[in-house]
Amino acid sequence: EASIKEKDDEKTKSLLDEREKQHLLIHDIYIEMMVSCFSYMGKVYGDKGLEGVLRHSGEMQKQGFIAWENMPVEDFVRATAHLMKTHMGKMKILEDDEKFTFIHDPCGSGGRLMREGAYDAPKNYHKIEKATAVGFSKENFPCYCSHCAVWNNIQAIEWFGHPQWVHEAPNSPDDPCKFHIYKDPKKIPEKYFKQVGKEKKA
Repeated sequence: EASIKEKDDEKTKSLLDEREKQHLLIHDIYIEMMVSCFSYMGKVYGDKGLEGVLRHSGEMQKQGFIAWENMPVEDFVRATAHLMKTHMGKMKILEDDEKFTFIHDPCGSGGRLMREGAYDAPKNYHKIEKATAVGFSKENFPCYCSHCAVWNNIQAIEWFGHPQWVHEAPNSPDDPCKFHIYKDPKKIPEKYFKQVGKEKKA
């Protein structure tokens, strides 16, 4: 605050950079804890067990998803941008007539894990081998990213009738992760429901 009042731009930038470094350290520890837990659940209890724990944790956060649902779309986009920024990835947002598109290259959590080889030796975190709704109908889907399928898509459809973040999950670690926020959820194409095992209701 003092550096801002003093209009010391260099000091302010330095302090912000230091804050980001401290946040990244805590963030990365938290993400490793999450992926190791998800991986354990998938390996020991199977993909149904993994889905179960994700559904339970989604229910524990339901009030937050309800708050998102009740926001004007512009506020929802701002809230999403703030949340995604805390993952410390490279992100850009595009807008067209029907939607906002978030492009993460990579996402600072799931995408970074893939690019760092977290699903290969020595960590060998769990992948969902078969194409299922929990993995956006993709084979060998990384377990960490399955929470996006369950919370933001499967459960959102069950609660609100539509996904809140409409994902285009990457096919490889080199691909960016993209998701859309539609200005009118009724215009979300049916294929995005089908990829998580749901049908779009008229």
